[in-house]
Amino acid sequence: MRDSRRVFRTVTAGLAAAMAVLFVACGNKKETVKVTNAAAETQQSAAEQKSSDAKLSPAPGESSGAEESAGSDKSSAGVKKLSSELQKYEKNQISIAYPVISGMKDSAQQEKLNAHLKENALAVLSNYPDSREAVNQEKDSLKVSCKLISADASRVIAVYTGEYMMDGAAHPSRLFYTNTVDVKTISDVSLRDAADPYTMAAYALAEDVQLKGADEETLRAYREQQKTMSVEQYQTCLERGDFPLKKGADGTTVTWPDSFSYAADGALYFSVPVPHAMGDYVIVEYDISTK
Repeated sequence: MRDSRRVFRTVTAGLAAAMAVLFVACGNKKETVKVTNAAAETQQSAAEQKSSDAKLSPAPGESSGAEESAGSDKSSAGVKKLSSELQKYEKNQISIAYPVISGMKDSAQQEKLNAHLKENALAVLSNYPDSREAVNQEKDSLKVSCKLISADASRVIAVYTGEYMMDGAAHPSRLFYTNTVDVKTISDVSLRDAADPYTMAAYALAEDVQLKGADEETLRAYREQQKTMSVEQYQTCLERGDFPLKKGADGTTVTWPDSFSYAADGALYFSVPVPHAMGDYVIVEYDISTK
């Protein structure tokens, strides 16, 4: 399987050929790799993190990032903001940043929240592209950075971007994933909790679709891709997107989602896979306030 992934990464000539690969990736079982990178600068060790009401200290083998927010402020919605910092998992050429939350009154709940955030951030190691062929932490290279979109008493939203280079591959792949967690229930929130997957799939194929941060060249290429895709294909991507991870067609293998989403500033953002020549993924922006 790793050999097949290596071959796939060398085939980047021509959008039509890449579309055939995309059809598989966006349908049922994922047979290709599409990881993503942005600037990766984070990592940590296998040591257990410890939580308290105060700011956490890095565990042995981990490094700490800058604090993301000040503790007792309140958001515009009147929800108490929580303090946060970034820590890193590091091993060989593996580096993954993840958020650590502090400032909660319930220290036990805070510990559960931090354990859940860390588990999902590092899930890419054992489930990308699926659990049958995990990232080789001895030979592969994976750099993932984390941006905390928000952290308050209601929800924590983390966005991960990175780059994965499989040992022997022709080129790296870009990776994008997100995690929205309900603080009270310590449960993952997905696109399906905020919108109808079919409606979002139809929007991804609409002429007026907005792509976050896309240049004209990428937008033109995406217009061509739209002609080859169906609402049902994108609907499948979105229905099986986000955490928690789901099992594949065999009922056993855990597969990495083809799409991840998050909400911010009155908009819903979700990724859809594209050929490597286009950047491996694009992010669709759906303005909730105007719909």
